[in-house]
Amino acid sequence: MYDSKNIKKIFGANVKELRTNKGITQEQLAEYLGLQPHSITKIETGRTFVSSEVLAKLCNFFNITPSFFLNHKVKVFTQDDIDFSNEIKRLLPNFSPTKLREIYNILNVMDK
Repeated sequence: MYDSKNIKKIFGANVKELRTNKGITQEQLAEYLGLQPHSITKIETGRTFVSSEVLAKLCNFFNITPSFFLNHKVKVFTQDDIDFSNEIKRLLPNFSPTKLREIYNILNVMDK
């Protein structure tokens, strides 16, 4: 069952995941959003939630939909992931996208 605290934690964890994958600091994100850096800490730790204005800025900054922030665990594909996927497609052109995705996911898990 979801409650306000749980939703804020999921949201905050996803903001942090997106921010770190983009390679930016809390200060840089705060500047873009027009917030204080300590506000980003509060968001990422689930202690506070964002206004609709800040949510819109986050969506535009990360080029995602609002619902993306409420997924339990976001999967952000790095350039290495994309390059690896393209290499698989090049080497195995007759495999269906579904089969390629299965192979990729297996290899991705084994690599970690």
